[in-house]
Amino acid sequence: MGLTEHTGHGVPTIIKKYGKGVFEITDNYIKCRIPYDEKVLEMSQKNVGINVGINVGINKTEKAVLGILISNPQKTADEMAAEVGVTKRTIERTLVSLKKKGLIERIGSNKKGSWVVIR
Repeated sequence: MGLTEHTGHGVPTIIKKYGKGVFEITDNYIKCRIPYDEKVLEMSQKNVGINVGINVGINKTEKAVLGILISNPQKTADEMAAEVGVTKRTIERTLVSLKKKGLIERIGSNKKGSWVVIR
């Protein structure tokens, strides 16, 4: 949801929004259960982008493409290229890279299918 990042500075943000009750702390792990809220989800996708956990090992173009696919999986390579400001071929290479990294999957045909962001 983009509320945290790997250094933990997002914990105060989560506590401010949801309270300390969303955290479950044991000897082996810390679990955070954030209630599903469509408005918060929409805000995080528009304003924050993809959370840092996903960003590890991806470049700026890959991050931009993932953001586009989350909001509209039916976008074409041409549309994504125009939005990101790169060539269609760059988008095609980026899609191949994201697929190899296991971050996206193609559902349906090349012409009528769509991309699904896996994680």
